[in-house]
Amino acid sequence: MTPSRKPERLVPGTPSPRAAGPGRGFGHPEVFAAIGALSFLVARFAPVLALPFTCPLRGLAGIPCATCGMTHAFVHLAHAEVARAVAASPLGALLAAAAWAFALLDLARVAAGAPLPLPSVRAVRAATAVGIALLLANWAWLVVREVS
Repeated sequence: MTPSRKPERLVPGTPSPRAAGPGRGFGHPEVFAAIGALSFLVARFAPVLALPFTCPLRGLAGIPCATCGMTHAFVHLAHAEVARAVAASPLGALLAAAAWAFALLDLARVAAGAPLPLPSVRAVRAATAVGIALLLANWAWLVVREVS
């Protein structure tokens, strides 16, 4: 019988032993970077705004959901139409820019062979709180814009 190995526990703020080096493989950061890059390519080259889709909440209740307009924001930003992207969804424009920047930065990090820095627990909690606040503010902005 083989002795069981305890799962590896990472302490926030310390580098992962598997964070860099030869043979590290394709991990979560690279997956998210690939999704970010793919979102740019789809927003830039696929006719996603031509698809006949209506937001279910808007269709049922007549009000936009918290993420309404994000597809339009991604598409407009991919075509360098910043004002139209922000008008469609301020959070969507910010999210698109952040996703594409992360894709580029992670590509540079991997090319340089640098480890991925792990944020502290405090930083993760702060980012979560800011993200929730931004989502609620974006939703309020969309509802007020819809009513006006």
